[in-house]
Amino acid sequence: MTVDKDLGGNWAVAVIVPSAAPLIVKLQGNDKEKATKGALEILQKVGKIDRFEV
Repeated sequence: MTVDKDLGGNWAVAVIVPSAAPLIVKLQGNDKEKATKGALEILQKVGKIDRFEV
């Protein structure tokens, strides 16, 4: 997983999945940890990941 500062106050969170395209979520915010957790919660809610630990 990578968490990179994007343009402005945006964060790009990419989850690398073996043998598949990366899952990317972009969120606005000032806090990297909150953006990371929020992106993982979104991916879990839509069924792209089963679980996560931060």
